[in-house]
Amino acid sequence: MEDVLQRWTNGNLTEIKVVLTSVVAALAVYQLVLISVVYGKVRPPFLAGRAAGLTHRASGDAIVVLILLIGAACLSYGEVEDDAGLHAVAGWALAVVLALKIVVVRWWHAAGRLLPVLGIAVFSLLVLIWVATVRSFLS
Repeated sequence: MEDVLQRWTNGNLTEIKVVLTSVVAALAVYQLVLISVVYGKVRPPFLAGRAAGLTHRASGDAIVVLILLIGAACLSYGEVEDDAGLHAVAGWALAVVLALKIVVVRWWHAAGRLLPVLGIAVFSLLVLIWVATVRSFLS
């Protein structure tokens, strides 16, 4: 699988993972802005809460797809650096928290009060992974 990924990315798999992780981090900040509008903490005149909620859901779905692609690339690449422990643990924690958040949003509505905590946990883990990814890339 590593050869296939290297061929598809012209040998730039690490760079592509860094760019995609940066896109996910930017979308995560956008998610925070949108959910602030949904909860009424920010009230811009050009964006209603319902539209912000629909956009939050759609961009969240896009983030999940990107995370799955990045995670698959990380798992299949097979090369683990010495300082990748935090990155790997944060990635697995992100997968667990994100799965729980999706379950709460889609099926377990009674646990909806957990959504803000789960959302903050997802955001924090994404930022941690982004920092670890960029740090290892730049060093």
